[in-house]
Amino acid sequence: MLTAIVGWFFIIFGVLFLVKPEILRKKLQKKGVKKLKKTLFFIAIIVSLALIMTSFKMSGVWAKIIAILGIIGVFKAIFLLKAKAAEKMIEWSAKQPVNVFRAGGLIYIIIGIIILRSA
Repeated sequence: MLTAIVGWFFIIFGVLFLVKPEILRKKLQKKGVKKLKKTLFFIAIIVSLALIMTSFKMSGVWAKIIAILGIIGVFKAIFLLKAKAAEKMIEWSAKQPVNVFRAGGLIYIIIGIIILRSA
């Protein structure tokens, strides 16, 4: 159930960022770095946990690879809170052209579909 909700969350936001990428760009420019770090932390944790839950429902080599990616994502999210690189990443992403945000929206949709298919 939680996996399906996360999948739909990704699809909805992916469509939103695909259609109106300026929304995400403006949010990145307006919010403070501290708030964005927390947001990135929670997104990374949710995606990592979704990957781990998805891997439990699968079998084979791909399940193990997805589980490892999920575990790495959890550790990466924890280190993201304290990293100076997160600030640079936020500043860099706020300066990117709109097409980068559209590509990110497409990636969100793909991830959402993958999560829903495994749910």
